[in-house]
Amino acid sequence: MKKINHNKNYATKKKYGQNFLNDSSLSDKILDVASINKNVEVLEIGSGLGFLTKKLITNSKFLTSFEIDDDLIPILKKKFGKYENFDLVHRDFLEVDLSEFLENKKDVKVVANIPYYITSPIINKLLEYRENIDEIYLMVQKEVAERIVSKPHSKNMSLLTHAVQFYAETEYLFTVPKEKFDPVPKVDSAFLGIKILKNKKYESQISEEKYFKYLREAFSNKRKSISNNLSNLGFSKDFVKECLKKVGKTELARAEEFSVQGFIDFIRILEG
Repeated sequence: MKKINHNKNYATKKKYGQNFLNDSSLSDKILDVASINKNVEVLEIGSGLGFLTKKLITNSKFLTSFEIDDDLIPILKKKFGKYENFDLVHRDFLEVDLSEFLENKKDVKVVANIPYYITSPIINKLLEYRENIDEIYLMVQKEVAERIVSKPHSKNMSLLTHAVQFYAETEYLFTVPKEKFDPVPKVDSAFLGIKILKNKKYESQISEEKYFKYLREAFSNKRKSISNNLSNLGFSKDFVKECLKKVGKTELARAEEFSVQGFIDFIRILEG
């Protein structure tokens, strides 16, 4: 553990992946790009020492903030206990039933600086509640942000890319140097925007079960072509190659060449 400047009585815990923002202008920029105002209800994951929390409370309609660390709770209660538009939840976000907090709510925004090691589980959980959540703004590892916003033919295109872009539009908003955190992490971060597709653009075309069944196999071995990988679903390589031609791909096409819409079209051809 390492003592930091925010509070002399607190030391960060490695097990929670704690890296706290230490730049006031950066927190203002976060509120600006996320369009936080007094009409918006916000959900924060990981209050930390409340650096961003304070700005969210004073600029939003209501803030629900989750914090797992026992030692941070008294600090946060002392700082923000007087605010009526603030609910501090002392629980593990990944184990919380979010319907308890989002019931009858629409267009909630999520703003969070999340631990690198649980980025995917957090995003997956938030996407499950896309009927209640409108926009998600996350501070994540730069490399992960690049993967989530990547386009077809990029080496960063992955299962995670599709897992997010099937439900939402994604945007790489800005890079955050590692020196903006305390303690300083090993890599730079990025602020990422995820806007839920309320028109269910892709969900209206294909079930998520079917889409991800094919997608998991297509990405099962990134070194191999789709015609090889889809043999696990019982398709012959020659048949898959013919289907690839029909969607304008070569016989050796790999999964990272497809956009979400392109992959939906490909599945339709596969299923005849």
